[in-house]
Amino acid sequence: MRRRTFFALSAGIMASATGCVLTGGAVAPPADRVSIVAPAVRGQRWDRTARALAEVVTGDGLAAAAQVGNRPQEAGLAALDALDASRVPFAREGRLLVAGAPLVAGAEMAGSLPVADSVTPLARLVGDWSALVVSAGSPLRSFEDFAAVLRRDPAGPVVGGGATGGCGHVLYGMIGKCLGVDVRLLDYAGYLEEGDAVEALHVGRLAALLGPARAFAAGIAAGGLRPLAVSSAARIDGIDAPTLMELEIRLEYSDWCGVFGPRRMSAEDYDAAVGLCDRLDASPRWQALCAREGWDRVYLSGDDFRQWLGTETRRTREVLYDLGLLSASDTNCGVGCATRP
Repeated sequence: MRRRTFFALSAGIMASATGCVLTGGAVAPPADRVSIVAPAVRGQRWDRTARALAEVVTGDGLAAAAQVGNRPQEAGLAALDALDASRVPFAREGRLLVAGAPLVAGAEMAGSLPVADSVTPLARLVGDWSALVVSAGSPLRSFEDFAAVLRRDPAGPVVGGGATGGCGHVLYGMIGKCLGVDVRLLDYAGYLEEGDAVEALHVGRLAALLGPARAFAAGIAAGGLRPLAVSSAARIDGIDAPTLMELEIRLEYSDWCGVFGPRRMSAEDYDAAVGLCDRLDASPRWQALCAREGWDRVYLSGDDFRQWLGTETRRTREVLYDLGLLSASDTNCGVGCATRP
């Protein structure tokens, strides 16, 4: 069968850091203090990432002190305003925001400026690859079975995941586009708690579930979940499932997390902030911490990250529009892109 392709356009997603130094080999002096904004309540993913970052920054002497402030309101959009309010030189107090894919989609659905226009992109740090899973007793034995059902009746299977407009929803829309189905007909159920989504799958309210692959690893190992595909470029250890690319779905997708600085940073502050991120990713302490937490390093910094973010924002907007969550597909339409009534 002919398959439509939907290219990720995410050059560098699998790039691993080799460690970078500042121009001329000079290492920037440590900042007096680094303040990190996490658009999440304490204990949630971005908060854990922010606190891990603070631990490494101080442990490696990249700053004399580091603190994390939580701002979970409005899907993290309030954090953008808080970050932009600072005008303190980075060397005295480096202000950083830890955020990623959900904030990009949240800003678009709220009719705000794209994230890249609201703050300064510095680096992409880590990501979570997704998996499409079904219950062990599901009649869907493979991704081909799932695709066949979706092609016959796009509104038929109910697929669950995180919040509406979140990473699972966006990925489902991308898969639908690749399969050539009418994305507006897709039936997606969003859950705030992963456990509730898994329970809904087991009792038959969902046909399949999309979410972080590693979060499903225990259920897969126990035999309660069967993985049909993963969204990574290469297969994931411990999960016996093909990648979407292997299935001729030209798509990679990661629920990534990165670092941003205040809007309109000076060139000196920008270089210092990117240099700090480069040194962070090259740190054995950080690499060991990522391995312990199960975070995949997908490092990309500076102008490369800014360009990638522009592409990622555009493809996210296109899918949100196709899903009926935006009134226009123009990335620069501002408040005119608000959710349809």
